[in-house]
Amino acid sequence: MQQKTLRLGGYVALIFLLSSCDVETMLRDVITAVFYDTEAKPQPEDTVSVMPLAETQPVLDGSDAADDPTIWINPDNPMQSWIVGTNKRRGVEVYNLDGQRVSQLDAGRINNVDLRADVTISGEQKVVVAGTNRTSITIEVWALNPVTGHLSTLLDVPLPAEQEDPYGFCLYRSAIDGALYAIATAKEGGAKQWRLRDTGQGLLRGELVRTIPTASQPEGCVADDATGRLYIGEERVGIWSLGAEPTDPVEAMTLIAANRTEQEAEAPVVPSERRLTSDVEGLAIYAPLGEDSEKGYLIASSQGNWTYVVFDRAPPHAYRGTFAVVDNVSLNVDGTGETDGLDVVAVPVGPDYPQGMLVVQDGHNKDKTGADGADLNQNFKYISWADIAAALGLD
Repeated sequence: MQQKTLRLGGYVALIFLLSSCDVETMLRDVITAVFYDTEAKPQPEDTVSVMPLAETQPVLDGSDAADDPTIWINPDNPMQSWIVGTNKRRGVEVYNLDGQRVSQLDAGRINNVDLRADVTISGEQKVVVAGTNRTSITIEVWALNPVTGHLSTLLDVPLPAEQEDPYGFCLYRSAIDGALYAIATAKEGGAKQWRLRDTGQGLLRGELVRTIPTASQPEGCVADDATGRLYIGEERVGIWSLGAEPTDPVEAMTLIAANRTEQEAEAPVVPSERRLTSDVEGLAIYAPLGEDSEKGYLIASSQGNWTYVVFDRAPPHAYRGTFAVVDNVSLNVDGTGETDGLDVVAVPVGPDYPQGMLVVQDGHNKDKTGADGADLNQNFKYISWADIAAALGLD
């Protein structure tokens, strides 16, 4: 322990001398490297493997920078769709389907993002992207330009997060009245929900409508617009389900998937009811268009063992399988490790993604074009849902 303490002291001193950017993130990385085991826990025996078909350019900053993606599909030409990913050292970066960066916005420490398309604001259709800003302690809301991939603000006044440290994020559009809501989880625990109201001048303004409690730190969340359900990942506990409308009682929250105990995480047993290894991180809904609203799947990042777990979208959210993303040697694209955020769409996105695509953050991006496999800045990987469905035998 004394040797580790001395090493930590030296690292901290170096950070404060050399770093003019995000000292907190770098300090957290050093503490993790010195005191914690970042190797993956054992994966269960039923884990299957899929390969990514593409990856984005690395984010512009090193250390633990990339975090959460969200996908916009161009309805006129899916091949001209955009992936919006967070760089939590500086803002957001937008990529095309080839993984090339098309734009960036330096907006502060944006942690998680989500989007909704075809949102009518003062008579005009907008693609709304929003997320948590840990620099200004606010909720950011932007319009995504479908042609250029650039972002521009949609708020008439800043929206305070009213949290010590806003963290995870998701949007919800009500099937009842079409209202658009922003939901942010907090690092200190709990979540807030705002209604984003049209000002009539082409902008939005947030109104706090609900506070949701959790006993410990949550991050990932996703709202199912069609079913009116909200899912929140409490990192060390599991996945909670509750109504997404602001009038739905928070007392009715139900734990639908629990994390493994520490003992189970070290030796995961397939018959166990616990399928997630702490931390549970990103959440996403695979919701096929034109199908019954109960059809589809809930996907979660099981960060502790570097896997992804698939549950039925419909209650009781039966377990459907676990997969890992491994190296695609033929394309020189590495697999993924220690994933934070993810997103999925259930519509065809060109010939490589005939049943939709999953985009995941990669916490351990490696250069597969060279023999040394050098570490690169983190990035995002693209996976075909057809490959996942085939590997798990999904409908």
